[in-house]
Amino acid sequence: MSRKLFLHFLLVLTLTLLQTASYGQKIFSIQTDPRVEALSIFFTLATADTLDTKPTPSTYYRDVLTYFKPYNNHPSLNWYRKLKNWDGPDMASLGLFLSNKHPFKLEIKPEVNYIRNAPLDTFLFRFNTFYKDCQVARFINQHRKAYERINKNGELYIGKSGILNSVDSFYRSKQNGEYVIYTDILCNHGSNAVSSKDKRFAGKIIAKAGYIEDKSKKLTNDSPVVFEPALNVVAHECSHIYLKNFVNNYHDRLFKIRNNFLTTAKGKKLADEQWENEVDELLVRTCVAKILAQKFGNKSGEEEISNQAKHFKWANDLYLFMDKYIQHGDQYRNIEDFYPELISFLETKTSI
Repeated sequence: MSRKLFLHFLLVLTLTLLQTASYGQKIFSIQTDPRVEALSIFFTLATADTLDTKPTPSTYYRDVLTYFKPYNNHPSLNWYRKLKNWDGPDMASLGLFLSNKHPFKLEIKPEVNYIRNAPLDTFLFRFNTFYKDCQVARFINQHRKAYERINKNGELYIGKSGILNSVDSFYRSKQNGEYVIYTDILCNHGSNAVSSKDKRFAGKIIAKAGYIEDKSKKLTNDSPVVFEPALNVVAHECSHIYLKNFVNNYHDRLFKIRNNFLTTAKGKKLADEQWENEVDELLVRTCVAKILAQKFGNKSGEEEISNQAKHFKWANDLYLFMDKYIQHGDQYRNIEDFYPELISFLETKTSI
């Protein structure tokens, strides 16, 4: 290989790597928020012994149990244990709305009432006392490298899967936003979206994701944490970034046919204020099914849309209609070019 040709190859390779890194950082990341983690530790220590679903076995859970064993009967934990009811596993999401330093105070009013079984000021007083007395900051600082490893491996898993490239190539559009997963390694119950109109959350789609146990792997407290987000979930949340302008651009036309989106496939009537979310979810879930079909084969796409059609009565029809976008890439440079076709289809379909 000549020197000139080699230098050209090196330049192309470098630019490709830089673009890939920039893209991955902009659209998707996995992070650990110390405030969320501290709340998760508090909730776990107070409730895990009683709840049927325990945290997923791991070396991290073992570390939590070992480190906090001397504090197991801390007054704040006993106070929470004695409440008539406990909050849901989404409670740790409150951390994203608190001040960055102890003592923690509410800085942003969340849209969800995460603390439902005690006055918030009382809860924060108890939590702050636990945080200080039990040296929670010290434990979290000791595990920062572990968090970094877990998050980096999760991002590498997503990167190697190619799902972000599949999403990008499907929409062929400039995205403006980021999908952030905040890990909750002690939560074995599920994940929850976190939303806010505050400017500090602008442009971000956020989820707090639990580390769900895979029973087939027979994990123990000697097992390292292997956090691998579901690819269809990643595609779904990233799709919201690409498709967020559709409802805004055609709001008036969609409003006229809104009632058609407020009845599920099973005939259930939804509240009027849900129509925008239903349109958005219908479009996102249909596009994700197409993305999965392109990446993993038609069977994967058909299984996904069949599942979505249990709720969205127009899902199957829209899934077939999206073939027009896929098959005429020369006519539609990106998903925005296809929006006029989409709105016309929805208007025609819902008028039948």
